[in-house]
Amino acid sequence: MNIDQYRNKILEILLKAQDSNGNNRLTEQEAQSLANEFSDQELMDGMDFNTPEEVADMLLESGL
Repeated sequence: MNIDQYRNKILEILLKAQDSNGNNRLTEQEAQSLANEFSDQELMDGMDFNTPEEVADMLLESGL
């Protein structure tokens, strides 16, 4: 998986995230902003250690 695919997978997961009432947790703009929170280099450094799902969870929990 290349960096663009990895970032797009994170974005896809963020866009599908729902709250306890079944509502989307983020708007498309908010999800895009979160997906871009890490630089390409930061994502590349973590790709071997974190799945896109784990990165998306970290971003959602961070409350950025």
